[in-house]
Amino acid sequence: MQETDSVVRPAARRPVSARAQRGKALVLGAELGIDDVAGLKRQLGQVLEEPARVVLDAAEVRRIHTAALQLFCLFCRDRRAEGREVEFARPSPAMLSAATLLGASTLLQLARAPA
Repeated sequence: MQETDSVVRPAARRPVSARAQRGKALVLGAELGIDDVAGLKRQLGQVLEEPARVVLDAAEVRRIHTAALQLFCLFCRDRRAEGREVEFARPSPAMLSAATLLGASTLLQLARAPA
């Protein structure tokens, strides 16, 4: 993570399109290891300022590194601080287990995420 302890924001603000108003869905990969965190950070940075809800489809997650969970925590914190919604759709057992183990379920709102 950078010294600011925050997800990197996109360099320029984009005009709000009709698609952006409906929200943005990102399908998370099966492997969210330490080597995948830089790419994940770029993906999340691109939707950080999305005006509508961002849905992270976590159904395929089979392995997740602590660094990826920390990144999700920062992403959720930053979006919610700006009044923007984040939802984890269909969190896999691996995602639920890792978040519970690290005490991140509440921050990520996985306890009330639809299964």
